[in-house]
Amino acid sequence: MNDKNIENSNLGQKIGFWTLLAIVINAQLGSSIFLLPTKLAAFGPLGLIGWLIGGIGAILIVMVFGFLCLETSKTGGPHIYATMTFGKKIGFFVSWLYWCGGWITNPILITTAINYLQEIIGPINVFVRFFLEVFIVISFTLLNIKGIKWAGLLESIMVFIKLFPLILIPTLAISNINFNNFSMNNYDKLPDLNLSTFGIIISSSIIAFWGFIGLEEGGSTADSVKNAKKTVPLAIILGTSIVAFISLIITLSIFGIIPCYELKDIQAPLAVVLGKLIGGTYDKIIGLLTFLMCCGSLNAWVLFSGKLAQSASNEGLFPEIFGKTNKNGSAYISLIIAGLGTISVLAILEFTPYKNTFSDFLDMSVIMYIVLYLMAIISYLGFIFKNKKENYSIIRIIIAILAFLFCFTMLICSNLKDFIAVFAVLLFSLPIYFNIKNKLNENNNK
Repeated sequence: MNDKNIENSNLGQKIGFWTLLAIVINAQLGSSIFLLPTKLAAFGPLGLIGWLIGGIGAILIVMVFGFLCLETSKTGGPHIYATMTFGKKIGFFVSWLYWCGGWITNPILITTAINYLQEIIGPINVFVRFFLEVFIVISFTLLNIKGIKWAGLLESIMVFIKLFPLILIPTLAISNINFNNFSMNNYDKLPDLNLSTFGIIISSSIIAFWGFIGLEEGGSTADSVKNAKKTVPLAIILGTSIVAFISLIITLSIFGIIPCYELKDIQAPLAVVLGKLIGGTYDKIIGLLTFLMCCGSLNAWVLFSGKLAQSASNEGLFPEIFGKTNKNGSAYISLIIAGLGTISVLAILEFTPYKNTFSDFLDMSVIMYIVLYLMAIISYLGFIFKNKKENYSIIRIIIAILAFLFCFTMLICSNLKDFIAVFAVLLFSLPIYFNIKNKLNENNNK
């Protein structure tokens, strides 16, 4: 890797607190805030309890990441902390899972964006959909190859675009909410899920947690952040708290306007709700804004995939080619590879006849990230007990233990097929692992 390029990146491509906060918010306020009401509606009013558990779990986890930034000498994502605790070999597999999780997640954002675009232009056939999706991937990959300054500027703009419909809809909905929609009587009108009450709450919690995937993303761009030690923890904790508040009021507003037995079949609930509230063509405007919002989140995730691979390469966890940068400090090789991976997943989503493919990818993505977050939490607890310092806050230890219990519960209650899918993703890393195994051994011995 060219050290001069890294130096230029560090000097000329730094971002500050507000830009990082925008990236953190954009990463989480993507397809999830539009998908969650529809997905949770299938569980009836109990889905809202699942949202609360998922939201609380996310806040606990992001606080642990904040503690890791403040109390260790490292700043970054789960791969950095796993390497710190378990060594380079485990760090490689965590890095691989983390990197793949990013570009596997992107197609869900893109598919949601196209769903909302169809609210404006009408239905389109699968081949046109796929062409538009590929065009979006290429566009944002090229933007991020241009450099983090340009990508960060777009993030700042997109935050303001996002806030408009997310403030407008709860404001308009508050006087039109039908509280009968929150009654358990509505559950009888939904298809039987063959789940116990506990099973419904856990399943809905896993889906709700999807809305917070990317909560640690600010740490993964730490090498491009000014004063990262202080900026990163503040940005990720504040950003996730803002996302939790917005997501809650949006979900409650939509549940209050549309009964859950109707909501479960609606692909673009925000646009439909606004159409119900004020009619006219405003629902099409919201469809356009929502499309742009998903694109803003996609930009954050594409940025993340490049910076993560670059960070892993710098740590000696990935081959050097993944960290190769251009004159703008962008890891363009890893961005291109991630873009090709995203396109391949889009092809599977669009052309596979199996109707549950989208939901399966969503569930797999959530499990992948819960595994990663669990590794980071274990790293924090290991760091505490290894150093055995007497001035550690008991409250911080309790928060870390609660975050661990949340992740562990989500994992043991998940479907076996999700674990098989995650294992399959890890298997694809083996050719690269054996290629750099000696290098990992050398790094471990240093």
